[in-house]
Amino acid sequence: MCSWEELSEQAYLLNHASSVENVYSNSFLDKNVKKACLNRVLFDINVPYDKRDDKGENAKKRKRIKTTGPFDEITRKVFENHSSIQHKLPSKAHQSTTNNKEALEFVDHFNTSSQYDADRRFRGQNSTNHTIITEMDGESFLIPPRVAFINSSIDRFEEYIGQDEKFDLIVLDPPWWNKYIRRVKAVNAKASYRMLTNADIKAIPLERHRHENTLVVVWCTNAPSHIDAVVKDFFPKWGVELVGCWYWVKITGSSGQPVCKFNEPAQKQPYERIFIGLPQGSPIAQNFPRERFLYSVPCAIHSHKPPLYDLFTSKFVPPGATCLELFARSLYPGCTSYGMEVLKLQNKRLYELAMEEGGALHLNKYDKTCQLAAPAGQTPP
Repeated sequence: MCSWEELSEQAYLLNHASSVENVYSNSFLDKNVKKACLNRVLFDINVPYDKRDDKGENAKKRKRIKTTGPFDEITRKVFENHSSIQHKLPSKAHQSTTNNKEALEFVDHFNTSSQYDADRRFRGQNSTNHTIITEMDGESFLIPPRVAFINSSIDRFEEYIGQDEKFDLIVLDPPWWNKYIRRVKAVNAKASYRMLTNADIKAIPLERHRHENTLVVVWCTNAPSHIDAVVKDFFPKWGVELVGCWYWVKITGSSGQPVCKFNEPAQKQPYERIFIGLPQGSPIAQNFPRERFLYSVPCAIHSHKPPLYDLFTSKFVPPGATCLELFARSLYPGCTSYGMEVLKLQNKRLYELAMEEGGALHLNKYDKTCQLAAPAGQTPP
């Protein structure tokens, strides 16, 4: 199952669910497990987030944002690209639900019921070609093939990543400082993450871990302070120059609408930016695509980005590329993942497993009474 497709010369459609499912198809060490995929409800985003779903006298009043001002240049550009390819985006003629309630409730339940100690420092790896399932602190986690992972704060980066280690692709999804996460943390600390200042992010010594063609990819919000930090501070310090600014446009699975309205400057937008840098003088910089539009139905888990590895290894970095992902909460083959919640989204609670029982496939959702142990030496220390 292909995890991405080309919609036009400028636009790609990413399928987050398929990308993950491909990793876990016939890869398990336990041959009774045929495949696994993220629970489909996580992508049951059927209507824009700003559409009012509640009705009745007791419905909570929601603040409505007026959008009387003009779009800025970037928003206009993204809006026009979406308008030009919307007819190619996924559409459900007969959608079963008209809200996102089930997806959001699933995530709320996961956040309140699962356990993860972000302060615990550990590292591990699975150097085999098989997926294993291991346990830690009473939870079960899927560990895909050919991965390494470090659970630690970024200030200890140099303790875990050797100075001589070089990567073909480095991806960062920084925990940007913002008001929304402060509000979430006040309500439910388990659903939020720890934010870093721009100075903290800039201090990461990525300049030591690149070669002449290393792609450095940074997911970024639309906040001017964060945009300036990437372009004017991070990239020069890391010895790379900006070669591309791409846009991730979040759409509904029912009709391809944006998950919220395109708004005037300083308001919430249905897109995020992806800044791409290459070392100065890189021979591939001149022909690198300066602009692309990536469309996908977002996962209901807050800030869980679609994997870029399939797209980048197909078009922009060599097969078998070595990858480093910072601030990771999940794992992907061929990648070293580093973060304070590096295994959190590998939790078996989030997956559906297809088990072979008596010659027939049986869908087995998470069940605490049915856990598969990892081989000795494969569990995180």
